[in-house]
Amino acid sequence: MPAPLPPEIENLFSQRSNRHGQAAFTNPRGLEGRIALSAGYPDPSSMPRSDMAEAMRVALEKDGELALQYGANRGFDRLLEELQTKLKRDQGIECTEEELLIVSGAGQGLGIIADALCDPGDVVISEEPTWMGAVRHFRGIGVDVEPVRVDDQGTNIEELEATINRLVQGGRRPKFIYMIPNFQNPIGVTATVERRQALIDLAKENLIPIIEDDAYSDLRYRGERLPTLYELDDSGLVIYLSTFSKIIGAGLRLGWIVAHPRFISAFAALKQEGGTSPFVSAAVTEFCASGTLTEHIGELRKVYGGRRDAMVRALEAHMPAGVSWTDPDGGFFVWVTLPDGVKIGDIHPALKDQGVDVSPGTQFYFHGGGDNAVRLSFSFANEEQIDAGVKALAEAIRTAQSS
Repeated sequence: MPAPLPPEIENLFSQRSNRHGQAAFTNPRGLEGRIALSAGYPDPSSMPRSDMAEAMRVALEKDGELALQYGANRGFDRLLEELQTKLKRDQGIECTEEELLIVSGAGQGLGIIADALCDPGDVVISEEPTWMGAVRHFRGIGVDVEPVRVDDQGTNIEELEATINRLVQGGRRPKFIYMIPNFQNPIGVTATVERRQALIDLAKENLIPIIEDDAYSDLRYRGERLPTLYELDDSGLVIYLSTFSKIIGAGLRLGWIVAHPRFISAFAALKQEGGTSPFVSAAVTEFCASGTLTEHIGELRKVYGGRRDAMVRALEAHMPAGVSWTDPDGGFFVWVTLPDGVKIGDIHPALKDQGVDVSPGTQFYFHGGGDNAVRLSFSFANEEQIDAGVKALAEAIRTAQSS
């Protein structure tokens, strides 16, 4: 055991470190033997191990000297080319190399963007509830977050406009608006085209950048693709963020930012590692160039679409009266609202004891809230586990109602 530190050691930590707090260490191996409806992890059985192994072999054969070298700070050049092709084909985004930056996953990307635009004490706007990673990061960098409610059509525009007007009139121009327009994490809703256009109009009128976090757009199981904010925007204010984590493997730690070159140059200056993972980037380049990515996304849609359906069926079959849930067109998540009088604290301990993991709704709020909701993920557990986990959740709710 390490020797105990004197209490005075706490004075060494920065204000930012104290805002972040101490890490809660996690390990995917800890999910073995449990029904994991909490983690937004990709399906383990769908990982393209053999295809990635071949892509790595080809990458070493073709670009070995560059792949094992320090990388270009914008990103591996051939991957930038493949991304331009993918973005035009799948997201309707036409961009130049100068508008692209490879980052170590969307989490790092969001951190870099926020660090480049914000100082402690600045104000930002975020839809709420939202991705817990954004909640943690915005809290850690010391900004004031003004939350705006998400409804079944996306970010509530009337509430957003009122928030912007109140802040501007008080002399505080928001540094950015953060949103997840497709299959929103944690709720699962998709912003309508009308909401997207209204959001862009508000941003242009008030000169506020928009961070468009679009990690799930390729995983649509029904309905037609909607235009991205980046595609709709003609002002250069939209900053688009996405990742390979959900469509190849989270262990790649590879994502990208698309933005005006002025933004990109500022973001790149904050990347302490310089070029992001040249070897992994070279392998992903070959994975994309071979056409395997497109085929793999098609397979993922079948797998996750089936699990989404299994979760909705389980909710319909097992949930007591008073429980409601969202019905997402894609992504990984369903948002369950508990019946009146039942809080997450009433059911969470019993679920954990039964080996069922869910995400308390409280994790997705900035200033409190969500104690009457849970986020369920259908990406990691198989269909049999999904049914068993939802059944256990329903039984815990009934027990709480009767106590």
